[in-house]
Amino acid sequence: MEIKDILKDVKIVGIVSNYQTNLKIEGKVKDLKIKNISSALKMVGLGVNSLEKSISDLSISELWKLELASKLDNDVIIIGDIYNSLIYKDREYMKKLFVKLSNDYQKKIVIIDNNINSFIGVVKKIFVIRDKKIVYETGNFFDQELYKYVKMPKIIDFIKYVNRDNNRLEKTTDIYELIKDIYRRVS
Repeated sequence: MEIKDILKDVKIVGIVSNYQTNLKIEGKVKDLKIKNISSALKMVGLGVNSLEKSISDLSISELWKLELASKLDNDVIIIGDIYNSLIYKDREYMKKLFVKLSNDYQKKIVIIDNNINSFIGVVKKIFVIRDKKIVYETGNFFDQELYKYVKMPKIIDFIKYVNRDNNRLEKTTDIYELIKDIYRRVS
């Protein structure tokens, strides 16, 4: 099964694997062939003042955003290593942007990362790929089999720990929903 086949059913997928960028780190930002570059930069959170910067002088998060901006015109956007490249605020903004691109512009999005936190709140299906083959797939963040391949996020670990004897907490990946659930059960 190829990624193209997967994207027929699901608009945004998460792939547990390593990601290698293909952005060339030479020249200035304005020299990149990006359609409507100022709008694209604004959409990904880079200002128009970035146009005059040299690509090699950009930070890791700016490079990541620039790579996303260069792919916004594609029907299938393949992006990765969100967790190590962006701070929490930017990761959450990008998740909202991915949902907007998917719903409003009918873009198919593939997020490649080795950290499940990058997928929480945005993907419906998670695929684990090793040696270019899908070794596991799931749509459930609480699937124990998934965590044989990657590290379990702290929120899921906490809920599983609390629910080890009986179900005390709802299975959620949203920290605010977890806090509300704990508050409801205590009061």
